[in-house]
Amino acid sequence: MSVDGIRGSRPAALTALLNALVDRIEAKPFAERRRDISFPLSAGTWPDFFAIALHGERMFVWRALEALQTQPGLALVLDQRRGQRDLDIWERSPKLVIAAQAEAFLRDETGRQPSALVAWMAQWRQAVPARFSNAALCERLLSRPILILPRSPEQVLERLAGIPALVGESLMLHEVASRQFWGLSKILNGQQEAIALLLDTDVCPFSDKPVQLLVAARTADPAAPILFVENAATFEAMAAGRLSAAEGFVLIYASGYKASARRLRQQGGSSVYFAPGVFERNAALGLTVLAWLHGTDVTRPVHFWGDLDFAGMAILKELRVVFPGAQAWKAGYEALLARLLAEESHAPDEARKSGQTDPGLTGCRYADEVLLPALRRLGRFVDQESL
Repeated sequence: MSVDGIRGSRPAALTALLNALVDRIEAKPFAERRRDISFPLSAGTWPDFFAIALHGERMFVWRALEALQTQPGLALVLDQRRGQRDLDIWERSPKLVIAAQAEAFLRDETGRQPSALVAWMAQWRQAVPARFSNAALCERLLSRPILILPRSPEQVLERLAGIPALVGESLMLHEVASRQFWGLSKILNGQQEAIALLLDTDVCPFSDKPVQLLVAARTADPAAPILFVENAATFEAMAAGRLSAAEGFVLIYASGYKASARRLRQQGGSSVYFAPGVFERNAALGLTVLAWLHGTDVTRPVHFWGDLDFAGMAILKELRVVFPGAQAWKAGYEALLARLLAEESHAPDEARKSGQTDPGLTGCRYADEVLLPALRRLGRFVDQESL
């Protein structure tokens, strides 16, 4: 039987095997191998074949497999010991040996031509050790590539190698990334360890951009409780006094998840911008807020109010890492919960929130025992701007 003869009516089990062989090639390309691929044919590696119950059907598939041996780079190897010869051929510890010249055939047969990403990653794995001799740096870059298509890996690594020249300029990480990598300001996010290894320093010298905090107050008390607000429109309404429940609080807006950034309490990790008015009349209030924010005090009451949805609860959970005592703000969430129970709410897909995931436990008793159970039971959300 010729390959052309079986191509149009190839058994499903054989198609599955060919795809498994391509999977093996893509997991580790031939360029990175010193030997041919040895692929044992067993129930574990080829379950589609060994699930066939009828002997005749198995034999048909096996003959189709044998026909593939005419292709360069494909060889079927059996255990040739005398004691094995009375067994069915697929019981004789068979294995396929695949050489590099078989890759083109396998890709043609499966329709799985190497994607631009697969090809780029293969080039990256070769380019990194060719460019750098630091083993730890190579390991880090191989595990976390700086992927910029259609730039070549060599171009990317050349730009990375130029970073040491910027050390003395007191730049933030996004500025370094934008200067070096064609205006891509976020491309080095998560690459601080690689940069430290490149520079042979303990830590990356380029800081993350500070979290920008807007601070207003509905109080003159320097020790007033803090209320983090998720959404800008609600923050503005509260700062203007349109929500009476906010009276007595220092209000902070940091745009969603940014309020829970780990660097929030570090010097240089956040930039604070005070609203005019109350702070001009009460300078002590502003100084007290700054001292608290960049200090270690964990006793000052901290509250969070955001949308009544899984994302809002996740922000609360993360905020509690930075401020362990942070609690869901009852006054605000009780009002949102009332709207949820009154069916003044929306389904996740109505607001492009279907990707939100349940955060589990937040550590805040009110959120964990009241708010999250209601969200899970009803499967609907309410935005805080609805009040």
